[in-house]
Amino acid sequence: MKKYFNKASTGFVIAFSFLLALSSCETTNLDINDNPNTLTPVSADASLVLNSIQLSFVGQHLGLSFQSGDIMRHVHMFGTYASNSGQGSMNGAWANTYSIANNLNLIQDLAETNDLANHVGMGQVLEAFAFVNLVDNIGTAVYSEAVSSEFPQPNLDSGASIYEAMYAQLNEAITNLSATGQIQPEDLIYNGDMSKWIKLANTLKIKMYVQTKLVGNASAVSDINSILASGNYIKDLADDFQIQFGTNETNPDNRHPWFAANYQINAGNQYMSNDFMNTLLNDKASPDPRLPYYIYRQTNTDPSGTLLPCAGDGDFQYCYVGDGYWGRDHADDEGIPNDGELRATYGIYPAGGAYDDASFSFTRDSQNLGGAGIHPVILSSFSKFMLAEAALPAPVGLGVTGNPRTYLMQAMMDSFNKVANFSGIPMVSTDVTAYIDQVLLRYDVATSDEERLEIIMLEYYIAMWGNSLEAYNNYRRTGYPELGFSVISNTDFPRSYFLPDSELNSNDNPNLEQKSLTDQVFWDTNPAGFID
Repeated sequence: MKKYFNKASTGFVIAFSFLLALSSCETTNLDINDNPNTLTPVSADASLVLNSIQLSFVGQHLGLSFQSGDIMRHVHMFGTYASNSGQGSMNGAWANTYSIANNLNLIQDLAETNDLANHVGMGQVLEAFAFVNLVDNIGTAVYSEAVSSEFPQPNLDSGASIYEAMYAQLNEAITNLSATGQIQPEDLIYNGDMSKWIKLANTLKIKMYVQTKLVGNASAVSDINSILASGNYIKDLADDFQIQFGTNETNPDNRHPWFAANYQINAGNQYMSNDFMNTLLNDKASPDPRLPYYIYRQTNTDPSGTLLPCAGDGDFQYCYVGDGYWGRDHADDEGIPNDGELRATYGIYPAGGAYDDASFSFTRDSQNLGGAGIHPVILSSFSKFMLAEAALPAPVGLGVTGNPRTYLMQAMMDSFNKVANFSGIPMVSTDVTAYIDQVLLRYDVATSDEERLEIIMLEYYIAMWGNSLEAYNNYRRTGYPELGFSVISNTDFPRSYFLPDSELNSNDNPNLEQKSLTDQVFWDTNPAGFID
């Protein structure tokens, strides 16, 4: 498949505060075929263009992860799925993707007369990731006719064809990343370490192969086994693909968005999910050792009266899970009491907030990291959870090299180490050992590979806290983890999102028609009503 490129694009670093605005659910309409800038390859700086690509990817992934967090019960969702999945939900993700595509075109132009193969390779990895994310969330995208003046009314490509193009692009990216004697890129993520970018490219391929297991790929097992044999994938914490936030409050505000929204004047601005907190509290014999890192409590007083309007209502699964973990059931859209300084909220990991040492102070008065959190995109634990699924026998898995139980054990250990190392607060080793032993015992007594897959997916769901996008993908593919029920019933779970209204309003192509939230992406072959 040939891509057609125009020759001009942005060449400046997007201010981080503006970037976060782009990542929100509703954005200004952007015509991906128009380029408002006048920079040419002669005047552009390759490092600034590359930085713009990186920041656009951050904006895309953050927005998609936050969009998924509500529906996947990582955080509380007000109202119905439909009300949280409007026709502007994907505007930001769409705009950021085509910003990446435009800027990659410019770097490729610059590379014709400069030694910029590494720059190109980095851009190719991020563009591939961005297009995969569009397919996974919408089912389609403009690709073969994108960002080209030759196609003023570009058509949509199938999700399967875009995936195939991205496999090829990632292989080309690895070649470019392996080139020596190139100009050193200014790299906001891996500080110019091309070996880490190669590991990311390979890990993205593993993710794509696992994601498409239901529709099959003849190359999946051999390609994954080849990557495993090479060792060039994200398997150590030092290789984690994450976005680092800072502590600056203004010009720009580069703190983790969760911190900025919940540790200021309005303490506890968002409700935590009772379903997720119940899993952390009660799924095992003892609370999850990561609980005080994930969730911060502002009070140990139990809510009652007008502060707990759900009390006694049989439509609620939890209402209140206890021990100061003050949240809301999924889809509860009752009126909001004056409880902002009482709610449980985000903790030290990954939001850069406070560790819950049972001091029960308001977030704004807590000892915290000032928002210097991370956004986990692909961590070593994620890779090993993917491989645990992939190593299960087909058809539940793919039957790749390795023991799924071993991958599961390593993934959990990496998750615990990641959280403790990030916070600088050690976990009690006996608690960690007891947790892992309990999960492995469940795995050992499971009577089918389907049960083993359910165990893997639950632990992955817990470990990915901060990145709900992968939870959304996993849930549609496997049906796991089993989520709590919704206060508002009879509302369809979004198997994909609408085409962005920004594209429908700017692209006059008569072939473009809005889709339904119940439309399934190409790799989701599960029956209708499979999940809710």
